[in-house]
Amino acid sequence: MFDPKKIRRDFPILSSRVHGEPLVYLDNAATTQKPRQVIEALSRYYKLYNSNVHRGSHSLSNQSTALFESARDEVADFIGASSPKEIIWTRGATEAANLVAYSYADAVLCAGDTILVSVLEHHANFVPWQQIALRKSASVVPIPLGADLTIDLEKLQQLLAEHQPKIVAVTHVSNALGVINPIKDITQLAKSFGATVVVDGAQAIAHEPVDVHELGCDFYFFSAHKCYGPTGIGVLWGREALLEQMPPWQFGGEMIESVSFEKTTFNTLPFKLEAGTPPIAEAIGFAQALTYLNSLDRPAASLHEKSLRTLAIKRLSEIEGVRLIGVDADNVGILSFSVDQVHHQDLAMMLDQSGIAVRSGHHCTMPLMTYLGVSGTLRASFALYNTEEEVERFALCLKEAVTALTETTSKHPEAGSATITFISPDLSELTVTLQSASNWQARLATLQQWAEQLPHLPDTLRQPERLVRGCESLVWLHSEQTDERFWHFAIDSDARIMRGLAYLLLAAFQGKTSKEIHSFDVSALLSICQLNQFLSPSRTNGVYAMVDAIKTITKGTSL
Repeated sequence: MFDPKKIRRDFPILSSRVHGEPLVYLDNAATTQKPRQVIEALSRYYKLYNSNVHRGSHSLSNQSTALFESARDEVADFIGASSPKEIIWTRGATEAANLVAYSYADAVLCAGDTILVSVLEHHANFVPWQQIALRKSASVVPIPLGADLTIDLEKLQQLLAEHQPKIVAVTHVSNALGVINPIKDITQLAKSFGATVVVDGAQAIAHEPVDVHELGCDFYFFSAHKCYGPTGIGVLWGREALLEQMPPWQFGGEMIESVSFEKTTFNTLPFKLEAGTPPIAEAIGFAQALTYLNSLDRPAASLHEKSLRTLAIKRLSEIEGVRLIGVDADNVGILSFSVDQVHHQDLAMMLDQSGIAVRSGHHCTMPLMTYLGVSGTLRASFALYNTEEEVERFALCLKEAVTALTETTSKHPEAGSATITFISPDLSELTVTLQSASNWQARLATLQQWAEQLPHLPDTLRQPERLVRGCESLVWLHSEQTDERFWHFAIDSDARIMRGLAYLLLAAFQGKTSKEIHSFDVSALLSICQLNQFLSPSRTNGVYAMVDAIKTITKGTSL
């Protein structure tokens, strides 16, 4: 019988606490936690075998090389590759996608060619194709989705017939939704039209059995860190014949055979595509992660992950305002949803106060979010070490957070209103309030209170031209200058945390001259208020985006 509670003993971090609460880690689609077997393998390498590979003539180098190349063998076996030569180490899935785009695609694409890319794709399997298409005067055409939000095979066939694409790039499993695409069917269709098929397997590798030859694709790539392995390493698998055709993408050590001032000849596979010192410890750690996975009942683990998602769907469906996305398709264990009238960032921050780690935002899938008509979602992603008790706690805390946020939501101005309210909070008072707060929970509660005190902009001013670029949430900024000297601002956002931070910024900038605005040190303010150590990078980036927008507006005057 599959026992997640027994498995949890292998993952040291799962016994930790966050903000005094037991950690419930539901951000596994971003990165999985690491078992002690992987951690020990990394430590053991640095303690006992640390040396560069391939080039050494001493025992340590020989031992390192043996472990490193054994890891390549382990990956080849795990995905059914014909030969270890088909396994190319990269820094991650993103570099693997870029390697295919800027080596293989750059060599085969011509002006007027087409690349088909699904709407589901992570930016890592979209932007490289977009950019190489621009470089080669080719085009990227989106593959639409069916009602269950997997790739629509009928529409795909129509696009294949219409465009005769050189390349079809699709994800095996959506990182934003968790839906599983029928890769074997997609590949058969695409190859019947002569297309090369590139598959992003980053979300599949930890959950689904992968046999690249059974899938029939030409390239398949993934990262170790989403599969219980270390960060900083990924894998590109490609058919040997295609890899042989590919010119080196990067140049330097290891990938050469001989070098003179007249000519350089390149190494054989896989080394010609692996310039420089490779991620040795990471490869060894990744091999240990795959060994660990293979020691488990993987079909039972997969059923467990899916059952957790089913339970979460049941519990979240009972919460008023929750809108679940993509629940009908087969899924690896990812649940994406939104809540009416509540911003996903605010929910994520409140859940964090209860020790629950989830992901909010667009999940590096902006085209998909546009397709779905949302700015972002909240995502809970389950792994083999998660439990039903954690799902129940997640649902309970989510319900409490939704209730708290909806009960205190401030009202927008009435439709047609054009009233703009400029407020001038006292900066010294706000700073003292945050400094005297006993912990981050108290500071967050203070920011939420300030959010309620911040007047909303009328709808006539909540327009695209007033949006602040660089914020993950929507932030609108209105400005006026009096006596050609003093500046006044009104700020609004659809996220409560950003409204609270905007309230603090207004205390710093309201009624000030351009010179005073540009000389103000916002970093020091965040530090004094003890916010910078708790705000996530996206929140901090949002603060600086607002500041940059204000400074851009006030630039050019000396007063």
